[in-house]
Amino acid sequence: MARKAGQISTAVPGLPIIADADTGGGNVLNVQRTIRQLIASGCKGCFIEDQAWPKRMGHLRNKEVISMEEFAAKIAAAREAIGDADFFLVARTDARGTSAKYGLEDAVKRANLYYDAGADATFIEAPRGDEEMRFIAAETKGLRVCNMIEGGVTPLHTPEELKAMGFHLVTYPLSGLYAATRALTDVYGTLATKGTTRDSLSSLAPMDHFNDLIGLEEAIKTEERLTTREAQDKLRVKVRAPAKELQ
Repeated sequence: MARKAGQISTAVPGLPIIADADTGGGNVLNVQRTIRQLIASGCKGCFIEDQAWPKRMGHLRNKEVISMEEFAAKIAAAREAIGDADFFLVARTDARGTSAKYGLEDAVKRANLYYDAGADATFIEAPRGDEEMRFIAAETKGLRVCNMIEGGVTPLHTPEELKAMGFHLVTYPLSGLYAATRALTDVYGTLATKGTTRDSLSSLAPMDHFNDLIGLEEAIKTEERLTTREAQDKLRVKVRAPAKELQ
């Protein structure tokens, strides 16, 4: 996960990356290792959650959470590992989506404990309806995060509507994946039935647009600049220079 996050950070160096660190990788020592690896990879923050491992997607049933005290210790460990680094720590609780043992009020209690333990922001996953969302905004401390999952249990809102409710950061964790899945299903369905995309080019990104998006022309120009005969001659001169100086 840290390696992949590093690849993304390298590809878009001007974009702050907040990674999903799931449950942190284990106990407090593992959490500290995870945090240090994410900082070294170039990330500017992460989410860490209080689910029991193996975890489940936040809007699915049959989730379990560890004790709030155990997870608060993980947050404190993460804060210690962060030190003076420019790194934004989001503490997530899935208590609202577990069995009847827990609920919304317990989730709020957990979020506030995690904030006190050192989180920069808190995230109560999977509230059911606007009333619960407003309750979360009114009862939790500090910065609040909300996610918008198409087809999930939380109603979809615009950033302006969420701001009015009292949330500060909104994430769209599956929008791109759902869109890509639909596009891939459509194009391979077309190939399966027709054997060609000739009549469906409008549903594909044009080659020129794709090449512009990945910066292909700039890469080709760089390659050409560094591999011309003139560039090679300059390189040979630089390589030979130290030998002449030694003589």
